[in-house]
Amino acid sequence: MGKCYSVDLRMRVLGALDGGLSKMQAHRIYKISRSTIDDWLCLREKTGGVQVIASRAGRKGLHRQAAFAEFASRHQHSTLEQMRSAWHEEQQQKMSLMAFSRALRAMGYTRKKRVICTAKDESKKENASRSR
Repeated sequence: MGKCYSVDLRMRVLGALDGGLSKMQAHRIYKISRSTIDDWLCLREKTGGVQVIASRAGRKGLHRQAAFAEFASRHQHSTLEQMRSAWHEEQQQKMSLMAFSRALRAMGYTRKKRVICTAKDESKKENASRSR
């Protein structure tokens, strides 16, 4: 993972560039790679700012958020895909199935192994009730 630079530093570098400093000079003075400077310029052009965008690194602690715990308990009987879609609708935050699965696992939720009983399970239940 790359470094996470402060918004203040980003603004200083871009301000220097706007003031006439070349990208190469900014790279040497601030010790920031040229590609990072290009990324910041692109980000500013697209969004109008250089705020840190939520990334995968920001989602690592999803299972620690109270909102996620409440959401998981409300949707505990849904499939993983249904939960992921509902989370996106409620929070406007897209996540991969794997990231969502990891967050649920970190909270102690386990994958449902079997949704319905099979005929074999039914016969086991009948045998168990007869033996009582």
